[in-house]
Amino acid sequence: MRIRIWWGLLLAAQMPLAWGQFAGLPMIGSMPGMAQMQAIDMQRHQARTLLYREALEELKKNPQAADVKPCAETRTAAGVCVPAAVAPVATPAAPVIRQKRALLVGNNAYAKPIPALETPIFDVEKIGALLQRQFGYEVEILRDASKAQLLGAVKKLAEETDQDSSVLMMYAGHGYLMDDTQMGFWIPVDGSVKTAANWISNTDIGKFLAAFQARQVILISDSCFSGSLVREQKMAAAQSGNRDDWLRQRSVLVLSSGGEEPVSDEGKDGHSIFAWSLLDTLAKVDRFAPGFQVYRVVKDKVSKDYPQEPQYGAVLSAGHVGGDYLLEPLSPR
Repeated sequence: MRIRIWWGLLLAAQMPLAWGQFAGLPMIGSMPGMAQMQAIDMQRHQARTLLYREALEELKKNPQAADVKPCAETRTAAGVCVPAAVAPVATPAAPVIRQKRALLVGNNAYAKPIPALETPIFDVEKIGALLQRQFGYEVEILRDASKAQLLGAVKKLAEETDQDSSVLMMYAGHGYLMDDTQMGFWIPVDGSVKTAANWISNTDIGKFLAAFQARQVILISDSCFSGSLVREQKMAAAQSGNRDDWLRQRSVLVLSSGGEEPVSDEGKDGHSIFAWSLLDTLAKVDRFAPGFQVYRVVKDKVSKDYPQEPQYGAVLSAGHVGGDYLLEPLSPR
């Protein structure tokens, strides 16, 4: 779950407040230090666990409560199903990207008692405009998407793209990480605190990524505990090779706004700190840039002042072979 950080809440570490009591607190005083912000985050994590207790109990009894059925097991077109993973395709000698597609999801309007968010829609609108204007992506934006709307759009995008595509997806909204199983979830706007049926598990996210034929796929997740998406293989250094070498390989990467900690819904100019840092970094790309290079700059910007650390990793279970995701402006400077 993304959170707002109210400067001046230095007493929060000692006060066992319920979640609702955070909502009206004013932004007063000066910025607390990292230790104080981490203490605030711990209090809020406890409040979130209390808020979602019924849905979490359901997941403890049935870990598959949020899972989506494979399309092969459904007999009707109604609802959402997980497509089958794509088979490997032959790599061309002269790789080329013929289409760039971006699907960006921003969720603000959650039903109480789940707190509404302020920045996700504004974040994805600005990032989408930049991707279209500077990088030539065909952009689709979903605002306040339900589970069915979000996964339906991902499935449709997978069906409309081929191996010569570059696909970028972004989710900005609430998320949760279970303390015991370490399973992560996105929480769409129709998510509930009483049941996990409309939550989206990391397992299903990986299955949807595996359904893309595109050799270039990246998922950007700006939500709490999104670092759990990059556990399979964290990228600690830039990949060797050149542009064509990377394009010949299937690359499935995830850039998360934080590790396994809450992330901020506040930052600069009306954006979350992660979205602002990503926008600022992408705007300065003047030639092709591998994803790791973008991640490294964004990470430095975010972690300088906030107790969150963006992560970058490969999703091996979704067919990542090697290389990196490439961002290329329309008119290199």
